[in-house]
Amino acid sequence: MQTMFIDLSLPRIAFTRLAGRVSRRACFAAGSPLHLKTLPEPPLPQADWVRVQNSLCGICGSDLHQIFLDTGLDVAPLALPANKRIYLGHEMVGAVLETGPAVTGFRPGDRVVRWGRANDCRARRRADLCPACRRGHRVLCERASDPWDLRPVGGGFGDSFITPAATLVPVPTDVSDEQAIFIEPAAVALHAASRCAPPPGARVLVFGVGTIGFLLVQALRVFQPDCEITAVAQFPWQAKMAREFGAAHTFLAADDGFAETARLTGARLYEQRGNRMLVGGFDVVFDVVGLESTLNMALRWTRAHGTVVLVGVNLHRMKLDLTPVWYQEVNLVGAVGHDVLTWRGETLSNFDLAIRGMQAGWLHCEPLLTHRFALADYRQAFNVAIDKQTFRSIKVAFDLLPNQQSK
Repeated sequence: MQTMFIDLSLPRIAFTRLAGRVSRRACFAAGSPLHLKTLPEPPLPQADWVRVQNSLCGICGSDLHQIFLDTGLDVAPLALPANKRIYLGHEMVGAVLETGPAVTGFRPGDRVVRWGRANDCRARRRADLCPACRRGHRVLCERASDPWDLRPVGGGFGDSFITPAATLVPVPTDVSDEQAIFIEPAAVALHAASRCAPPPGARVLVFGVGTIGFLLVQALRVFQPDCEITAVAQFPWQAKMAREFGAAHTFLAADDGFAETARLTGARLYEQRGNRMLVGGFDVVFDVVGLESTLNMALRWTRAHGTVVLVGVNLHRMKLDLTPVWYQEVNLVGAVGHDVLTWRGETLSNFDLAIRGMQAGWLHCEPLLTHRFALADYRQAFNVAIDKQTFRSIKVAFDLLPNQQSK
């Protein structure tokens, strides 16, 4: 099994973080925690596990945070017990190679995607599901940090992996591999949209248009056709794509966002000694970037009784002005992973809805896959994924079958 992983070795992490101040290439050096290795092929440890051969896997922003060690050591999630090894790549599509004798939902040859983590109640075969797993929001499993001897081996950045069958979702034949790698990020976008579905006529801001932002704009157009979407982009080409996906207005992150918000929503702008505040603003703001700067602005650009949905992942402590939360009664909610939702009278998972959206044509993913690399070219792939200005990259993916070449 060839696979890519990060070893959580404190000496390697400390050395790489120090060297990374000089050059990002330190994260690929021999002394870094990142490895691409061939490991002995592991057996299926339990009867309900499967072995999957990867064909294509997208690079997620969370992968890049881990590879480039972009995290503080004092944020809440790092207080939880962690595996000593993190296998990279979850936006994968592949085919089942082997099934344990207790697996009934899959057989060899079936195409699958991975819903995400493999440490929740269902993956552990617990009969007494925690409240989160019982309602279907398995990312919030209350027992995910409990001790467990069994761990999946391998990830999407490799030729294969083993995992409980409960962590996989079947891919219909009319959904291509190029679409399938977007099922998980589309599920994330759909869950974010459902955290605060806009009312008719609402003015909505999508702050940040990478993969999730573009998918979120499309999801909002379907969740509430009668809303007015504005997107904030880093580059003009991103703004153009956001309009093509359904945003009515766009402006750039370098623009005066306070003035743009006042212009687009009719809010009144006040300023004293460089301190600025709006009375009025957007009804809902989805912060898909998640930086300290973007969240502070999102809170100030939201009208009284409006809602900010924090979607972007940032593993650093922030200094925030939370006065809008009480002074304007702005709601601040988070969105992580995927859940179940009621869609036109039917309860289904975000994964199922994402697949339906691709089949029905209201989720367009093909334009988002901009670059493909062989796994051996991972250094270049990661750099392209980060340097959006130079390469106009959105989703960068690894071709993982032997006959596939970099594109």
